[in-house]
Amino acid sequence: MSAKKTFADFGIRFDGDESRTTCPQCSPGRKKSYDRCLSVDREKGVWFCHHCGWAGGLGGTPEERKHAEKMFRAPHFVESDVTDESVLKWFAGRGISRTTLAAFHVKSGPAWMHGPNGGGNVNCIQFPFYLGGKVVNVKYRTGDKRFRQEKNAVKCLFNYDMALKSTSDTLLITEGEMDCLALYEAGFQGVVSVPDGAPSPDAKTYASKFDFLSGAEPLFEKFRYVALAVDNDAPGKKLEEELARRIGLDKCLKVLWPEGCKDANDVLMKHGRDELRHCITSASFFPVDGVKDVRDLWDEMFSLHARPENPGVETGWGNAVGLFNVEPGQMTVVTGIPSHGKSTFIDALRVNLFRLHGWSSAAFSPENWPAQAHLSTLVEMYARRNFREMSDEELYGVMCDVIHGFFFIQPERDEDMMTVDAILSRAKSLVYREGIKVLVIDPWNEIEHSIPQGQREDQYISNQLAKIRRFARVNGVHVFVIAHPRQLEKDKHGNYPPPTAYDIAGGAMWRNKADNILCVHRPSMQTGETEVYIQKIRFRRNGKAGGKMRFKFHVGTSTYHEIRE
Repeated sequence: MSAKKTFADFGIRFDGDESRTTCPQCSPGRKKSYDRCLSVDREKGVWFCHHCGWAGGLGGTPEERKHAEKMFRAPHFVESDVTDESVLKWFAGRGISRTTLAAFHVKSGPAWMHGPNGGGNVNCIQFPFYLGGKVVNVKYRTGDKRFRQEKNAVKCLFNYDMALKSTSDTLLITEGEMDCLALYEAGFQGVVSVPDGAPSPDAKTYASKFDFLSGAEPLFEKFRYVALAVDNDAPGKKLEEELARRIGLDKCLKVLWPEGCKDANDVLMKHGRDELRHCITSASFFPVDGVKDVRDLWDEMFSLHARPENPGVETGWGNAVGLFNVEPGQMTVVTGIPSHGKSTFIDALRVNLFRLHGWSSAAFSPENWPAQAHLSTLVEMYARRNFREMSDEELYGVMCDVIHGFFFIQPERDEDMMTVDAILSRAKSLVYREGIKVLVIDPWNEIEHSIPQGQREDQYISNQLAKIRRFARVNGVHVFVIAHPRQLEKDKHGNYPPPTAYDIAGGAMWRNKADNILCVHRPSMQTGETEVYIQKIRFRRNGKAGGKMRFKFHVGTSTYHEIRE
């Protein structure tokens, strides 16, 4: 069997796991050589360049090229003004003028739509999505609120091009095209809308619903602030929370609507342009980390009073219930004697969190390089099947399942090392692009450490762990830091005791800074039994210190099977 081709064989390179990158055919010769004009479907192995039209697939067959063109080619859209009086009257009733419709190139006309009796051509409102001066997607809306977009079109923000030309210092993000038009009516040009509204948090495709952020960095870099003008309902608040987490709390503003109003268009219809402008200009910052007053906590107090305490999510192992749950925004230190399975255990936990809760994760783990070797272990754990015993078809299926689950942070060259700042910077990009909920730093001693002159080692460790904890809190990420202990002495039976945080260099700092501390220990290397000691739990809602979980490690599938007491 001939070796399968990779994207690199065709000159296609990626910075991360994004779906858009530069085109090796035309980007080197373009003035904007950095423009990510190549759309790639990494699951199906095909691509299409929106600038030069280069299309292909990993197999290089004509069928794959046709498939790529079909998948990514821009929709056919002919600009025209809305002339249908009934449509104009409908927009006018919602406070939207003909001038605004023309500015956004909104039109009406027949388009195929699904219906209760199958489907057919229906007169629709058509919202075009422009990117780089070209229409890359169209959203269709009927009078009875049926929606559709072009199949497999490029996902981008509605009104991206116009917003990019705005001279304002604040970008507005809405949850729908009508709200975008409403804010334009109120005098705002720097306004965009997410393409799919607020995704359901339980949707299997939740992570991919934020693909529109990939390639949108120039827009967010242009504006000093980003005001989140989403719907005033539960899905809207969830969208607000996730956008703020990915873009950055320090940059985002929260927009509040008057009582009885759901969104921007609702405000425009009920209260007029001046009130809508007031809502935007009165947008407030999200609470600053470490600075709160009673007013900041008002709503949270009543919400807390009305709902049960959030203990985080379960690990997927029954013997961990009541002992250890994983909550976003915390830092867990994991220690243990070398070769006792710390890294493998955390990898197994990562797999459980992805399988059960859809939590994607990233790892800085130089001891597990190259990345493909590390991924083979994760794939093995996910499939619960030996990697070498899988067929190509089985491997393909698992790879498709985990494509948004696991990411790897590593330097460009094997001989280079990375600082804490460099790791957190890359992790922040993954929070923005992929919404990761877990970061693993494994191990601490493989990070490049440069202790400033005049600073003690324990002070340096304290400062670095404080950075990691702040990253966890601000970005809603659970960070696992794996740290080896110093040389231990064997007991009278010739066995090593389970180490604690105090056995790590700078011990007291590790104990103080960590939210949780786990110790992974194998009493005997022959039996395959693994013990996980819960040595610290900062918050009672997350578990109980002093407990112990016991597992049997299965070498063939790299999986942990709980041992019930």
